[in-house]
Amino acid sequence: MDTRAFRRLRPANPVGDLLRGWRTRRALSQAELAFEAGISVKHLSYVETGKAAASRDILLQLASALDLSLRDRNALLEAGGFARQYGERDLSAPELAEARRAIDLLLLRHEPFPAIVTDRRWNVMQANRAASRLMTMVLGPTRMQRPLNHMRMFLAPDELKPFVENWPIVAAALLARARHEAMAAPLDEALQSTWRELMRLPQLPAATEDNSVPGPLCEVRLRKGDVGIGLIGAVLTLGTPQDVTLQELRVEMFMPVDAASEGALVALAAQDA
Repeated sequence: MDTRAFRRLRPANPVGDLLRGWRTRRALSQAELAFEAGISVKHLSYVETGKAAASRDILLQLASALDLSLRDRNALLEAGGFARQYGERDLSAPELAEARRAIDLLLLRHEPFPAIVTDRRWNVMQANRAASRLMTMVLGPTRMQRPLNHMRMFLAPDELKPFVENWPIVAAALLARARHEAMAAPLDEALQSTWRELMRLPQLPAATEDNSVPGPLCEVRLRKGDVGIGLIGAVLTLGTPQDVTLQELRVEMFMPVDAASEGALVALAAQDA
């Protein structure tokens, strides 16, 4: 039989395909994954080849061993014919009220320094007053009336780029982070679409072959007229949430790199008082 015809007739094995893909991306052998998941290599091999069906518990053990996101754990369960384990609520849902209060407190306590909250596609969901003040000063109030995307703001030629003195370094660091997050979630079509949009932006730094995990800190030097502000950004996540939405939120906290930058941010806050 023709090989292509055989592939067309071969029963679909979505669970096995997913497990092999994630295992390959994490550079794990079957023996290593089986050991981490607490199952036999033979059983894992049968699950990957479709000779055996995995139970819900086994799939969750494998998902934990692979350190999958909650979104990917749901995808694995659905591929195996089971219901999703983890909810995906809108941030405004009553069930997430405690998490919203915690985020609000984080943003408030970080004043007069900027902080924002982004979703998995790097859309800005929330910003404290310091971040809004700074972006309004740099980009103008008209721009602030439209939705913001953290990555696009820094990478697009018509947004923050003219005001970032060390743009090549910042852009390269952000691209490395975006690439890492996109590669880690190949099944997330929404994220992949946003990643493709970013890659179509003009004048991006050349891609590197470095596949290491990007560091959490990146210095940004902004300048608008006579005002220069240097910031160090750190990315925070929300502990060990059991909700897809909460797990995918990122809190971006920016601190001044020197006394002059701190003074400039304090002065901006005073103008807004």
